[in-house]
Parts: sequence; C-alpha cells; structure tokens
Amino acid sequence: MGNFEEINKRAQKNTGRIQEEQPDFMRAFKKLQQEGYKDNALDEKTKEYIALTYAIADKCEGCIGNHVNKLVKLGATREEISDIVAVCIVMGGGPGSVYGGKALEAYDEAAAK
Repeated sequence: MGNFEEINKRAQKNTGRIQEEQPDFMRAFKKLQQEGYKDNALDEKTKEYIALTYAIADKCEGCIGNHVNKLVKLGATREEISDIVAVCIVMGGGPGSVYGGKALEAYDEAAAK
C-alpha cells in the first residue's frame, strides 16, 4: 500500500467521524460537492484540475490524493499533473514545489494500481 493510499484511507475514516456526529450537515456538504463538480461551463476533469491546484496550494495531502485519484480515473496523464505542479510553483514558490512533488507521487501510486 502506498503512502497516499494510507493518507486517503485515514482522511475517509476521519470524514466518517464527522458523518457520525453531523449527518445532516455532511449530507448537505456531499450534495454541494456533487453540484460543484457537475459538468457545466467547465467539465468535471477541468474542475478536478482546479481542485488539485487548490489542494497543492493549501498543502492538503488528503485532498491531493483524492483529486489525483479522481483525475487518474478521468484519464489525466502524469504530464498534465506536472503542468499543474508548474503553475502551483509559479503561484506558490517553494511550498508549491514540495506539495507539487507530492501530487506527482500520488499520481505514480494511483496509476500503478
């Protein structure tokens, strides 16, 4: 099991804890997510690229793993993830390079499955 697989499982378990305590809120949040990622002026893949960019900028490893997994399923390539990393470095400097590297690590793990 790769590092990001473990991170994703822990994040899902922690989200489950919130679900137990705040079921109505989490149902509403899930609905918000579903609405936000629907194809509209931007397709789902483009929206996932944006979410990954934010995840890298916000230094959220669970988010990086989650959005990379979704992007792999949507057909994203390692080169596309690398381009996102480059933009994150331009916008975020050194931290973008550290967490951008984590996005490529997560891609390598997800694509190897």
